[in-house]
Amino acid sequence: MQIFPASIVAFTVTVVFMLALRPVATAIDLIDRPGGRKSHVGDIPIIGGLAMFAGVLASLTLVGAPGGLLVPVLLASALMVTVGVLDDKFALPASVRFLTQIAAVLIMVYGADLPLREIGDPFGTGLIDMGRATLVFTMLVTLTMINAYNLIDGVDGLAGSLALIVLLSIAVIGGIGEMSSTISLTVSAAIVGFLIFNFPITMNRDTRSFMGDSGSTFLGFTIVWIAISASQGSERLVSPVICLWFASIPIYDCLTCFVARALSGKSPLTPGRDHFHHILKRGGMGVRKILGTLTTLQLIYAIAGLAAHFAGVADVVMFSVWAVLGVSQRAIIRRIARLHRRRGMFGNRTTL
Repeated sequence: MQIFPASIVAFTVTVVFMLALRPVATAIDLIDRPGGRKSHVGDIPIIGGLAMFAGVLASLTLVGAPGGLLVPVLLASALMVTVGVLDDKFALPASVRFLTQIAAVLIMVYGADLPLREIGDPFGTGLIDMGRATLVFTMLVTLTMINAYNLIDGVDGLAGSLALIVLLSIAVIGGIGEMSSTISLTVSAAIVGFLIFNFPITMNRDTRSFMGDSGSTFLGFTIVWIAISASQGSERLVSPVICLWFASIPIYDCLTCFVARALSGKSPLTPGRDHFHHILKRGGMGVRKILGTLTTLQLIYAIAGLAAHFAGVADVVMFSVWAVLGVSQRAIIRRIARLHRRRGMFGNRTTL
């Protein structure tokens, strides 16, 4: 399976589907309309998830990938995307979405033999094998990642850009010839094809589209699948601890929201306007500045992870720093929002 042909196929098919599905979305009313907690302008087709999945599917089947891995993972992905589309259309109960995600994890673990058995050496006590807790732990990690990317998908271009950083980071570590790198770049190409229609720029205003729950859950699941492939076994490419750095912002956002809601007596699953992009928006930032701020932070963390990987920094050091950043991340985001608001107020005063 060659990287360049696979990426070209994924990108091209995604773009073609993004264009072809627009009239279909209108015909079946697969549309996201503004109102309530949604502040975008105009009716936007929710077709990104379907288009990206089509691009990845076409690439892996036409260019080639190991059959034992291909069939179960694509089956699990198809399940996620199908239920995601139905959720985008009909707003399915949370229980249906949850059961679907559990089914996808079971297919990944037993069908593709991709459990998260080892988590590296985060505490300096030696490599930790999850043993009998492997399935439960794999399920917990996968469900967290799926929902982390789903929850952070509140600003144009954000979920796709953050997913792109994870996948490119893994590709850099794997290098040419590794299957994890090839699949990472294939999915990256599909994301780029989608971002042409989702990035907050003027030229795509008439063709703006969303990925919807089908896209965000597909990306979250795919990232876990690739990260586990690259971080497990005797020939692993990277420590699971380093992988945390590549997906820091979505994980921090998800976990800190859940903790804050629990501490205030609310259910962690209750929808709210307490995500990082909401905090930055209240600080006066527009969509592009929010996208730039969160993407820049994630790039910094990913580069730190890559540097630590190639320098051979111990897992216990990297996990300790990552955990400290996680505890302080919400305060960091609030500080950035306050600074932006103050600068805006100062700028307004100077123009009076």
